Amino acid sequence: MPGRPDALLDVVVAVHDGARHLPTFVASARRNLAPGIRFVVVDDASSDETPQLLARAARELPLEVVRNPENRGVAASRNRALDAADARYVTFVDADDWCAPGHLPAMLSAVERTGAAMVRTDHVRVDGLRREAERAPWDGPRDVAFAAREGIGDAGGRALVDYPYLWAAAFDRERIEPRLLRFHEDLRTAADRPWFWRLHLADLTCAVVDSPGYFYRRSAGSGSLTQAGADRLLDFLLAYDRVLDLALADGDPAVERRALYGACRIVDFHVSRRHRLSRALQRRLLAGAAALLARGGDDAFEVAVQGAPAGGRRLLRGLRATGRAAGAA
Repeated sequence: MPGRPDALLDVVVAVHDGARHLPTFVASARRNLAPGIRFVVVDDASSDETPQLLARAARELPLEVVRNPENRGVAASRNRALDAADARYVTFVDADDWCAPGHLPAMLSAVERTGAAMVRTDHVRVDGLRREAERAPWDGPRDVAFAAREGIGDAGGRALVDYPYLWAAAFDRERIEPRLLRFHEDLRTAADRPWFWRLHLADLTCAVVDSPGYFYRRSAGSGSLTQAGADRLLDFLLAYDRVLDLALADGDPAVERRALYGACRIVDFHVSRRHRLSRALQRRLLAGAAALLARGGDDAFEVAVQGAPAGGRRLLRGLRATGRAAGAA
């Protein structure tokens, strides 16, 4: 697979109008240089100074820049970067985030050391001046490979499959079929949800490891491709429809319950905050949520819905009944 003799780890970066944060990204990249590590950056038709800043950075760093002639979105940009990657291992960085010194070499070392097809790690959530460490949701031993399916679990609590952070992971492309690493390009947001489900359902190994740290910027208006407009927000419905496709096709009742549990949680989250949306989008949200929650078996749904607050449970059951009635009409 490797095309360059020294290719070890390619770091996929997608950016659109990210000039505001690129100096921090470049400084972070410089502090994570090591033999065999390269950055593959897709500029998704930026209209600010992003192209000039990337061209300047490419003169001093192992950074390959690919430019989309028109805006295609984060999923398509990541696919294009994966096409350009030629290292055995791959990871992701968002252009408005940054890594602690040595984070990327540590991730490369971890995936080589454990022999797992994918490694997952913790991160630091950044909100303005606030920093909060978030551990990968895994209670088993760290630095030890296990079957990726073990990261799914059953309904309730948090699980690795619902820890959808591409940049808090690294992947061995010799152990993972290329199709499993492709993103659904019609998903403008939440494309990482079915992506991780596909990986955890596959016959792969996973390991959870420590690392120096990835700093994930959550501030609004950061310039990240994952900061999307309100209409794009509703793509989570299609994303979870695909998660349920995968779970129901798998046939394991626990997997079905986990997928429905995740759908219930994310629907409850967005519906409880629907005041942010226009009335037209609120109607689309409620109709789409009803259709999504109508899926799956009644017993699995009842187990899944128990994870919601009491008020949320009533709402979720009502949406499911509405969706079932509309489907029967």
